[in-house]
Amino acid sequence: MNSAYVIAGLGSVSYGAGDFCGGLAARRGGAAAITFLSGFAALAVLFAGLPWTPGVIRAADMSWAALAGACGGLGAMLIYRALAIGPVSVASPVLCIVGLALPVLVGIALGERPSALAVIGLTLAPLSIVLLAQSGAGLPAEERGRARRVLWPAISAGLAAGCFLVFFGRVESGSGLWPLILGRTVGMTVLALGVLTWRKSLVAPRAAWGMALTAGALDSLANVAYVAAVQRGSMSLVAALVSLAPATTVLLARVLLRERWSPPQRAGFAAALLSGALISLG
Repeated sequence: MNSAYVIAGLGSVSYGAGDFCGGLAARRGGAAAITFLSGFAALAVLFAGLPWTPGVIRAADMSWAALAGACGGLGAMLIYRALAIGPVSVASPVLCIVGLALPVLVGIALGERPSALAVIGLTLAPLSIVLLAQSGAGLPAEERGRARRVLWPAISAGLAAGCFLVFFGRVESGSGLWPLILGRTVGMTVLALGVLTWRKSLVAPRAAWGMALTAGALDSLANVAYVAAVQRGSMSLVAALVSLAPATTVLLARVLLRERWSPPQRAGFAAALLSGALISLG
């Protein structure tokens, strides 16, 4: 089993746990303010790791990191827009699948040729994302128009997320944590400018600080895992593994919040596990 895919799997779990904590924090404050606050915890984790991860600062790596950070900040704003105007059950799987498809296509275009087992895993990944988003509650009639309107914002958010993965995937090994620090700083700046332009608040309520900071730390660890994995393995396969993060989010909601799973969600969780196993073995 390639260690790159084990690291990517850990990154996926960290992304999913971070999303879960961020979601809980957002119940107590605005999503944009929570994301901005979480960025400081993410930076703190990266700076704490600098003494143990020496690296060479290269102009090309920093350029890719800055582009990735800008896409991350833009993607956050687009995700908020998509989730605000349409049902989460529609917006979430669309942006996840688009975000997965872009690095897969770029990886194949760059000459990556996954094995047969890995291809099956790649096929199962978007299916599992769709299934995990099905709560079983159904969509009221008045929501159908909103579901149609959310498609383009969700696609745009997915493209931004996919570009984030692609650009960070171009950072070479031996660069240390400085590219991630730069990317996070650029992303926070883009997010802050966007939120202030919309005249929204960047101040999160104190009751949400703990979960928000935990979410930022987990997200930062996930980014480190993604960059480490993509430098050792196939971009398309690593991206597919980290895109399975919703499986962890749904599992945590089931265990900690006692949320019930619909039959499609159970199937989606099983498909996510199978997808991860096939990619790792392939």
